[in-house]
Amino acid sequence: MFSKIDTVHIQVKNLKKAQHWYGEILELEQIFDSGKYLVFKIGVGESTLTIQEGEVRPSSVKPILFSDALEETRLKLLEKNVKAGEIEVDEDVTYFEFHDLDGNGFEVCQYIPL
Repeated sequence: MFSKIDTVHIQVKNLKKAQHWYGEILELEQIFDSGKYLVFKIGVGESTLTIQEGEVRPSSVKPILFSDALEETRLKLLEKNVKAGEIEVDEDVTYFEFHDLDGNGFEVCQYIPL
């Protein structure tokens, strides 16, 4: 029925501030600007991240990003003044959490080699 996740859509309070934050802090490549929303490419996959100005509400949905260098990614975010949580271990996965300017939650994971 479905062939992929097309995009993850996130509401932000200020599109211009978020555009800078997602581009500069998370180093995501912006690939589309409709004037009302922005689309960012994430790594080598086809799925994208779309941000749009609107009412920011708490959500149980959390994008999980993958990193081949988890500790380095966490340290890079901390250097950019992003509050990143401690690295946690859950069976075969290590991960940490962080939030954007508006409190939208993200997780970054890396698989533990067997």
